[in-house]
Order: sequence, then C-alpha cells, then structure tokens
Amino acid sequence: MENQDRKRLLIIDAALKRFAHYGLAKTTMTEIAKDIAFSKALLYYYFPDKLSLYVSVIENMMHTISRDLVKSVEKTSTATEGILMLLQKRQAFTQKYYNLLEYTQMIGPDLPEALYEKFQRARAFELKIITGLLTKGDSSGEFAIKDIPFTTEIFVEAVSGIHFNILNRAKNIFPGKEQFKLIFLKEKRFAEIFLAGLKPSK
Repeated sequence: MENQDRKRLLIIDAALKRFAHYGLAKTTMTEIAKDIAFSKALLYYYFPDKLSLYVSVIENMMHTISRDLVKSVEKTSTATEGILMLLQKRQAFTQKYYNLLEYTQMIGPDLPEALYEKFQRARAFELKIITGLLTKGDSSGEFAIKDIPFTTEIFVEAVSGIHFNILNRAKNIFPGKEQFKLIFLKEKRFAEIFLAGLKPSK
C-alpha cells in the first residue's frame, strides 16, 4: 500500500511540474510518464484520464498552500499583519502556478464537479482564516467588529471585485503576468484602508 501511495505521489508531483510549466492543454500523459520513467499504462492505472490527474494535482497543491498559509499567518503578531500576509502569499502562489490555474478560468461555468468542489473548499478555508484573524483582532482590541462573519464576507467579496474589475477593463479571462502586480497593490491598499476602518474609535 505504501509503495502504491508513493507511486501516486510521484505521478502527481511530475504532473504538477508539467502543468505549471506548460499548462494542461500542452501536457500529455506520455510526457508525464517519461519524466518519472513509468509506463503510460501505470499512469492510467492510478488516473483514468488527464482531467482526473489534474484534479488530484490541484487538491495536492491546495493542501501545500494551506499548510504554508497557516504557518505564515501564525508567525504574524497582529491580525492586520496576518491578513496582509495572506494576500501576499496568495498572490505569490497564483503567479507561481499561473499556467496550472489558467485552465480553470478558461472553462468558466462548465468547471467539472470535482474541481468545483476543490475550489469551494479552498474558498471556505480562506474565509475561515480571515474570520479567525478578525476574531483575534477583535478579542485583542485591535479591532471593534459587531458582526465578524458578515465583515469577512464583505472583505472577501471586495477583494474579489478588485481582481475581476481589472480583468474586465482589460477584457481578459485570466490576468496577464503584468497585471498581477497591479492587482496585488490594489488588494493590499484596500485591505489597509478596510482594516484601519475596523479599529476602535478613540
């Protein structure tokens, strides 16, 4: 069983590298098999098609990102620092895995159910972290918040709005690499203004 798990992880790791560098469309199962000296038949034993492998790669990547986010946020001393760190890390991961994530944007509303479920979980995880940071800030006196869940929703939806507004102006489905910097700068500035507004009145 351990050997099977190890082989499965080797396949996922090789696929991640390929997808992240070339994108899903330009990567073949044959190339992934060659990268790790596996037979193509062995790949299909673990993953019946390229999409199922892609879903597993996304899931594995999200686990890695989640662990890294938690560790990074825990090292911050204030809730404000934690939220700004979250935005920074998310931006870095999006740039790093640009080619990997681009596919999910191109297929839009027809996202396969398995992928949709993974992204819904990722969104719920992000909401949980931000809710936790706002709760921490409220408890410490850094913030004065009446409704933390509702405040979290407003913050996340506003940050998403910045992202989509920039893309809408540029008529892009997915941001070009040059647009990432502008998106992050605006998200960071918005977060600073938003969080400053949550501070208790003197």
